[in-house]
Amino acid sequence: MRHGLAFALGCLRDPRRMGAIAPASKALARAIADEVQRDQPSVLIEVGAGTGAITRALADARITPERFVVIERDADFARLLRRAFPSLEVLNHCASNLHALPIEARSPVTLVSSLPLLSMPREEAKQCIDAMFSLIARQPGSRLIQYTYAAPHLRPFNHIPPGWHWRRAASVWANLPPATVWSLERTPGFIHGVH
Repeated sequence: MRHGLAFALGCLRDPRRMGAIAPASKALARAIADEVQRDQPSVLIEVGAGTGAITRALADARITPERFVVIERDADFARLLRRAFPSLEVLNHCASNLHALPIEARSPVTLVSSLPLLSMPREEAKQCIDAMFSLIARQPGSRLIQYTYAAPHLRPFNHIPPGWHWRRAASVWANLPPATVWSLERTPGFIHGVH
């Protein structure tokens, strides 16, 4: 099945979980891969991979994680991803189950999220956010890369604990709709309890 058709069928199945009217463009996928390359993570996890537009850019980039895990909740998309990327670990799970993923205690994780957090049902989005934040908070040197289609100043989510901040990594106009890439990372020099 061609990826454009698969994306359209996914929109029909569950439009609130798609978040866009077209797969991520090559420009957006490249911007995310460039941001991942800022640090070479031990573990790279992509959640909400959809038809694999960003997965392809990550797989083709000069990123050499010890482990690359792709998580996709939609069973049809997960099958498509397994066929397209046979060497990757593709799991048909929800991002809210990230806590169950076994990862070595000291391994830095870069978590790339394509979840449409701003359009998902609020409680479901909260469960996914809590799971993603819990994962990066427990793994030293980890961060979350998330993109949005909202106004460029609007963070993917608020209410982050002290010691963390959003950094705007890129604005991508060559995407439908235009996108902003964000990185949630620890604030340099932050000492817990001292503000």
